This record gives sequence, structure tokens and C-alpha cells, in this order.
Amino acid sequence: MAAYTDTLGFNKGTAAYPANVTDISKFEVTLNFATIIAARSAASATALAAADTLQVISLPAGSIVLSAGVNVTTAETTNTTATFDLGFTGGSPYAANAYANDVASNATGLKAADLANPSVIVTADTIDLLLNTAAPVDCVVNVFAIVANAN
Repeated sequence: MAAYTDTLGFNKGTAAYPANVTDISKFEVTLNFATIIAARSAASATALAAADTLQVISLPAGSIVLSAGVNVTTAETTNTTATFDLGFTGGSPYAANAYANDVASNATGLKAADLANPSVIVTADTIDLLLNTAAPVDCVVNVFAIVANAN
């Protein structure tokens, strides 16, 4: 199990609010696993495997995550057993599956947390995608978070 902080094949942004954000914003990143795999290979980086995590959305200190989720927009056709969790790993007070649990990569659809339990981000952190059962090869997913600026 490796926790990858790099952004080979995608852009997770920075731990700062975009200049046009005032109070509430949507943070979003698209993960095209074919592109990620190609970028990792070109950089001679370690291949993704089951139980690895990708830090996908950077959150500034003083954020409140109102909701977050995973939207599979292109279904996995190669490694159809791959599933995802979305949340926090590495010692955060929130769970690794805080926003999505066991999302199937082989079917399109949206899995997100409701607004019942916001997450208060005291110090800068990341929302992480956990590759549960296997590493996907060709699916495309959008990961998003609806974030309020509490600063």
C-alpha cells in the first residue's frame, strides 16, 4: 500500500482557494486512469496497485467540506473488479470512506455523501481516493468536493 502525493496524469490543485472563490466552491479533478498510467510509466514511477491511495483534492486550512463524491463517467472495461473509497487517509480524524465507499469502477454513476455531516478541515489536508480491490486501467472518474471557506 503506497500513498501517492504526486500528480502524474492529473492536477489536484493547490491547498488554497482560487482567486474567484468567496464563500462556497466546487473543487473538482478528473482522473483518467489510462492517462495516469501512461504518465506514471513515462516518469518511471511505481505502477498503481490495490490498496494504494491518490491524494486528489487539496483542501486549505479553514475549510468545511459540505459534500464530496465520485462520479464514474467512463466505466472500467479491463480490470472490472476495481473499487474506490473517497475520504481521508494518513491520520485524519475522518474516515478513508467518509464520502464514498466501495464505488464500482465498471459502472457509470455518482456516489456522494449527503450534507448531514460536514468535515471541518483545521489544517491543510487532502481528499484521497483509495484503490480498494485493484488498480483501474481505463475508467474515467470525476472527484469533487463542495467546500465552504470558513476563514
